[in-house]
Amino acid sequence: MNVLGVLKYKFLEWKYDRILKRSGHTSWERYFRANDPDFFIRGQTIKEMFAGYPYVARVDYKHLEYTVDGMWGEIWNGDNVLNWCNTNCRGKHRWQWERVITDHMGQYAPDGIAGSDELFFGFKDERDYFLFILRWS
Repeated sequence: MNVLGVLKYKFLEWKYDRILKRSGHTSWERYFRANDPDFFIRGQTIKEMFAGYPYVARVDYKHLEYTVDGMWGEIWNGDNVLNWCNTNCRGKHRWQWERVITDHMGQYAPDGIAGSDELFFGFKDERDYFLFILRWS
């Protein structure tokens, strides 16, 4: 057994655990989602928000699952679409729920008060986008 290799591995494990703990995130998946360089949360349109993703698609409500809560009413859930993307997409993809309105140009613009909640997916790979559109549009 290589003692130097084991020490190096233990040091790297400690270092990465420390980074994750200082960030305040509970998993690396949440850490990378919050620090995605291809996503700009302060964008004025959906295309600006998904700046690093050349292909953006919206999911219709007819494809989403929902549950009915006595207090809140219908609660929409996009886990079926997200699981499909995690299974079938080869490249990087990202999803985001946004409250949006359509502006005079027909683009979706984020609006915190009015509008409707929509689920958007951004894709890096054109093939993933094409398969997504065929399946969920």
